Amino acid sequence: MDTHQQKISHLKALYHLACADNELSTLEMTYINKVAEHLGVNPEEIKHFSGSEPELELPDKEYKLFSVFHRLAIIIMIDNSVSEAEKKYCFNLGVKMGLHPNAVSEIIDHVIAKGAINALPSEIMAIFRKYMS
Repeated sequence: MDTHQQKISHLKALYHLACADNELSTLEMTYINKVAEHLGVNPEEIKHFSGSEPELELPDKEYKLFSVFHRLAIIIMIDNSVSEAEKKYCFNLGVKMGLHPNAVSEIIDHVIAKGAINALPSEIMAIFRKYMS
């Protein structure tokens, strides 16, 4: 991601998605903090997030969107359980990001089937490539 605002937007989307089932687990919060560290965002900034839906500030490159969506799909399975509310919200975020709905759906199913840690970036990219025109 290019700007601090894009990073914060992504972290807020992860947070909101983690809260979609009305339960923010320790594993979900740990994952969000690790993503923040990876992006160079001070974890203190996350403490002030609310559960309200964030405005998306997206990277301008498609390949960057793929990794953003991969992280969103991971958060719904990081605690080894997924709710319909999380699946639906993750799907809607993917579509709002301008990603192909079939790719979004297949990636969500893939991450659910493989698990958050075992859904490799190369597998996610292969799914996206199937739907590129």
